[in-house]
Amino acid sequence: MKIYNSYILIVAILFLLTTVILVATGQNSLDIYFIAYLIEALIVTELYVYFNTKARRGLNFVSTILFGGFLFIVALQVIKILA
Repeated sequence: MKIYNSYILIVAILFLLTTVILVATGQNSLDIYFIAYLIEALIVTELYVYFNTKARRGLNFVSTILFGGFLFIVALQVIKILA
């Protein structure tokens, strides 16, 4: 159980630090926040590949959902550029 707690703690701390940094730099775009959180979540998840199979499957599912959100944001930006 300890490894799951450390995973959640690391992700929470990274998200908090990212939020503070982005707010301090005056970022107002939700896209920037989402992409920063996505990159951090994927990196930390890859660092925790030694989870058991059930946990890894769940983390892969979450990563897939997050990546789908990333593709949606990219598609919106492309549409905005082309319009």
